[in-house]
Amino acid sequence: MNVPFRWTFVIVALLATVGAIVVTADFPLAVGFAAVAVLAAGLALWDSLRTPEIEVAPTPAAAAPPEGGSEVWFASGEMGQEAIILLLDRVDRALVHPALPSRETAELEEISALPREEFLEYVEYRLAELEAAA
Repeated sequence: MNVPFRWTFVIVALLATVGAIVVTADFPLAVGFAAVAVLAAGLALWDSLRTPEIEVAPTPAAAAPPEGGSEVWFASGEMGQEAIILLLDRVDRALVHPALPSRETAELEEISALPREEFLEYVEYRLAELEAAA
């Protein structure tokens, strides 16, 4: 059943309940409305229990670099460039120089402020350096 039809049972149950309340003076008519209300409420409950939830097939997630990916970092200006520098330093510490000290803030800001072309050259140089050492 589709979603609009499901709500029909609930609406019929509510309307029949209101009808039974309104015509309380006419007992046989009120009992008829009450019976319709109970039947509609039962059908609404039965329909909600028998119909399985719609299962959505999971979409395969593409493997992405941590923290949003390099495309995001390169497009994020100086903050993204700082993230790239810190990632390169982390890789350098993990692969080549475990005792590499943390980069000074001034040096980090200076490298991050480089124009895009110069920054890309710096990144290529660091990557080549890491590849040669590993």
